Amino acid sequence: MTAIVGILNRRGIAFAADSAATHISKAGHKISNNSNKIFSLSKYQPVGIALYNNLDFIGVPWDSIIKQFRCSLKETKYDTLQDYVKPFFDFVRYYCVNSLQKEQTNYLHIIVRSYFNEVCGLVEKEIGSKITDANADIYFQKAQVIMDNFLNKFKLDQAEDFKDYKIDDFDKYAKDTIDSIISPLSTNQKCPVTFRSKFVNSLFALLCNNSHVYLNSIYTGLVFFGYGEKDIFPSLFEYQVTYAIDNRIKYTLINKYSIDSTPNSALIAPFAQTDVANTVIRAVEDRLRQIFYDNFNKTLQGLRDEIVNQLITAKAPMTFVDIFKNLNINKYANDYKNGMDKFIRNNYIQPLMDTVSFLDKEDLADMAESLVRMTCLKRHVTTDEETVGGPVDVAIVTKGDGFIWKKRKHYFEPELNSQFFERYKK
Repeated sequence: MTAIVGILNRRGIAFAADSAATHISKAGHKISNNSNKIFSLSKYQPVGIALYNNLDFIGVPWDSIIKQFRCSLKETKYDTLQDYVKPFFDFVRYYCVNSLQKEQTNYLHIIVRSYFNEVCGLVEKEIGSKITDANADIYFQKAQVIMDNFLNKFKLDQAEDFKDYKIDDFDKYAKDTIDSIISPLSTNQKCPVTFRSKFVNSLFALLCNNSHVYLNSIYTGLVFFGYGEKDIFPSLFEYQVTYAIDNRIKYTLINKYSIDSTPNSALIAPFAQTDVANTVIRAVEDRLRQIFYDNFNKTLQGLRDEIVNQLITAKAPMTFVDIFKNLNINKYANDYKNGMDKFIRNNYIQPLMDTVSFLDKEDLADMAESLVRMTCLKRHVTTDEETVGGPVDVAIVTKGDGFIWKKRKHYFEPELNSQFFERYKK
């Protein structure tokens, strides 16, 4: 796992990241403390990228992809930060996706199998049994209704790389995989002729949609940060990337933020393991805050029920009883929640952001590093697994100075490897 914190104001950006990574295999999992998660995206422009969760993409290490993109970019520059995103993913496709067809087929098989199992599971839950000769008609009827629902749910909001993808192209690409997986139903004598087309249509909608299902556990978070050539103030764009199918990459925009000329424009953006940073920002841990709200709701419900019981015991008029029975407890609980959120925002979040908005770049870096180290400390002194740890890398990006390392670990002694830095300068 990972703890990454980015802090932005009008003066620049600071990013800090730990070095822990969890490696999972059939034998179990192991945590190492030497991973790199922050990179410069260009040798010449003030642009960086940070990554969290899965450090590989379809088996290729992200750090290799990023460094090769940086070499290919040379002195190319783009007007805005977001303009770097499409060329980056185009390079990913060229560099590794087009060559790894077997891996793409494996991901396709997982998605088709998972979707087929979900449809069958929902049908069996509704009718209470697996398909038989006696219930085949109702089974297929229910299955087609469920697939229509999936189609309606996912047919809009397509992922960027799938917007021009045609269903006929997908069916041709995935035909063998689909037919082999749905054969237990498609070969049934009572299977309607529309079953396969409904399955393909709804699967295609799910595949192209911005949501990441079935393979969500292997996703990578990519955070682009910095300045485009015409950007005056910094910004960041967070993307989620999961897999590639038919040479198309499933990536979606999760969050974006741009600093503007407003004097108090600032952002503290934690990624991956965000609990400690959010506690500092909001003065209360998110899970604890939710428990407060839930318990308050339950307490109000209990109070209402006790009053109703007491009125009934006292043989009060049913008019009074019905008044308390019909009280909208959720409204009062939401009023309490909104009031507390407003108090936290006005007395903790906003004062902190007002301070962050005028910090110098060195202070931004110190704050980002401190939030990451506090997360490391919490994992170390509690019973939680130490999934955040190791050296903390810190980078600062400003419009004038570009991408600057404030702290950076090396797996080698820099003074013994001058040739490395000479190659980087070329």
